Amino acid sequence: MPEKIFETLWQTFEDNYAFFELRNVDWKSSYEKYRAKVDSTTKEDSLFSILSQMLAPFNDDHINLIIPGIKEFTAEKPSPFLNEFPEKSSRDSLWHVVDKTLYDYHFEAMQSIGPEFRGLKLFYFSKSKNYGYIRIGRCFVSDATSDDMEKDAELAGKLLDSVLKTMHNSKAIILDVRTNIGGNDEFAYAIAGRFVKKKIHGHSKQTRITGTDNYTPLEKWYIEPTASKPYKKPLILLTNDQTASAGDVFAMIMRELPQVTIVGERTLGIYSDMYGFTLPNGWLVSLSNQRYYSTKMESYEGVGTPVDFRVSNTKCDLIKMEDPVVKKAMEVLKN
Repeated sequence: MPEKIFETLWQTFEDNYAFFELRNVDWKSSYEKYRAKVDSTTKEDSLFSILSQMLAPFNDDHINLIIPGIKEFTAEKPSPFLNEFPEKSSRDSLWHVVDKTLYDYHFEAMQSIGPEFRGLKLFYFSKSKNYGYIRIGRCFVSDATSDDMEKDAELAGKLLDSVLKTMHNSKAIILDVRTNIGGNDEFAYAIAGRFVKKKIHGHSKQTRITGTDNYTPLEKWYIEPTASKPYKKPLILLTNDQTASAGDVFAMIMRELPQVTIVGERTLGIYSDMYGFTLPNGWLVSLSNQRYYSTKMESYEGVGTPVDFRVSNTKCDLIKMEDPVVKKAMEVLKN
């Protein structure tokens, strides 16, 4: 059984994964190196460890190996942001610093709207006399609705409309998707649609055809106007290296809007949907089997959506009690 499990995982990647070359992984060499470590007597713990070691070099956070209810491994890309803020408590502290920085610019107390997921509401928002601020931590409304992507996106749009209504007199809005954990592309498009007057091309994607080196024809996605009165004034989008998956996609499609300026760090760079499969022993695996392209046919897989102004958060921000990313956004708006 351990040998069959190894073979199934290796072959499914061989037949479906989209980025061996880009991720600099020689998959046949990996087979030679790790297959020799597995035989019929290999224990479950050892097998999990061997498979994890084989997957680690991908640096692709969409690659997961899961023993349901027991443990999981993700082939994570090293993150400067998580190096600075390794504990959840330090990341929570950073959001307090963000709120304080906004307060220093005469923004009102932070409000929130929408269902909770892992203790966080869907949208956090505030405004000053001239500007609005909206924080979007994920690209789905709730666990209950995320599987019905169209319905979830529609619900997200309605919640955002109620927030935008409070900001219609503002001169500009800051959209903060730092550490956005992703979700559904439909959500990203519903949000982007609040800021366009006419239908525009957002991105294209294609899927690897299993067992071949060929891909499906390009599928074009379009941002459709989703508001009777779209917000057409300047937008500053804040991103970092933990803006992931549908968050990556959101940043990439927002770049197509002429009124958008991106401040922060490049996003994580995992655009593909996750292709999931089950190993013979019930373990779950996911991989990236799609290629996403900007409207100019650029792929940002592995490198993330580019920024216009590069600014990082560091643990020093917690001591200084100010967020340089918000400060840069305000500077850009005032100039």
